Amino acid sequence: MTSEVRRYRYGLDAKAVECVEDVLSNDENSTNAELAEYFQKQGLSRLQAESVMCHREDYLLNIYRTGEGPLRASQHR
Repeated sequence: MTSEVRRYRYGLDAKAVECVEDVLSNDENSTNAELAEYFQKQGLSRLQAESVMCHREDYLLNIYRTGEGPLRASQHR
């Protein structure tokens, strides 16, 4: 019996979403390019890193409860 890893928006797993949400919610100083590069170093693909950046302003301006941010929407199959 194998358990399937849950995937969220852009094919991210829970650990990646947690990392991205933390950075997008708190890093006001880095440029988008710097953050995209950082995300890639954390294991995201270039496309994933560029895709999550469209949520940057949303995470900076809004407070989300744990587990309820926009990146937590399940990946459609």
